[in-house]
Amino acid sequence: MRKLPLVLLPVVFFSLLHLASAQSDKVELFGGYSLERIPPGCGSNYRCGAPQAGPATNMSGWITSLTGFVHNSFGLTAQFTGNYNGSAATSYSTVNRYSYQFGPAYEVRLQRASVFAHALFGGVTQSSSADQTLSYTRFILSAGGGLDLKISSRIWIRPVQLDYERQSVPVVDTGGPTPISPIGVNGLRYSAGIVFRF
Repeated sequence: MRKLPLVLLPVVFFSLLHLASAQSDKVELFGGYSLERIPPGCGSNYRCGAPQAGPATNMSGWITSLTGFVHNSFGLTAQFTGNYNGSAATSYSTVNRYSYQFGPAYEVRLQRASVFAHALFGGVTQSSSADQTLSYTRFILSAGGGLDLKISSRIWIRPVQLDYERQSVPVVDTGGPTPISPIGVNGLRYSAGIVFRF
């Protein structure tokens, strides 16, 4: 039953997106590069919350998002990311991270530029083929914004999008006799790319 809202969320979002495009023709498609900074404790060994936390780690990848504006500057965004790091220290396994988030967005458009802010909620899935203690799926939220610069009426450049991330992660390698509840950790994501407006 808990998975049902996650299934319905994209259906509701794309229904609203279709309504927005039909009424106002205000849809943005963004795609580009993503750099995710994993906080200490989720760093070199990816074992979040371990007694001896590793250093922060940067993971490169991609990002794409779709935003439909339903009323003036207010819209709804669906954002998907993938970040990767090969040969994680300690485990020597490839680690992949994917996030899928949805939420409200607000944009202020000027003649040659626009600024926006959003709050996104969803899930993050981290996987490792060699070490199952590095694999989990947890809740993640992001809050941030960015700047778009106009190239043409349909094409814009996004030089910067910054997002603060907060996620729940399992605690492993604690050495204790009983499992410990997941903890919350902070992260940061930088993104840049191209925006298409329809």
